Amino acid sequence: MSDEQEFSRSSNGDSWFIVRDVAAGEPYVLHRANPSSGGHETCAPVEVFLNIRPFGPEREALLALLGRNSDGSTS
Repeated sequence: MSDEQEFSRSSNGDSWFIVRDVAAGEPYVLHRANPSSGGHETCAPVEVFLNIRPFGPEREALLALLGRNSDGSTS
């Protein structure tokens, strides 16, 4: 069982969720592309997602949700 929380949505309809998988115990980021581009989903561990360049507004939204600063340190 997993619990997903949307933390960012782009103007083109892509959305990003933080997902907490109860069985695995580790949170990960789910990117759901907009339906007109196929609606594909990709997953990445949180720490991997935070290091994907170029950085976008979805990264800043996740950092805010996690209570971290832009450099990854905690507030």
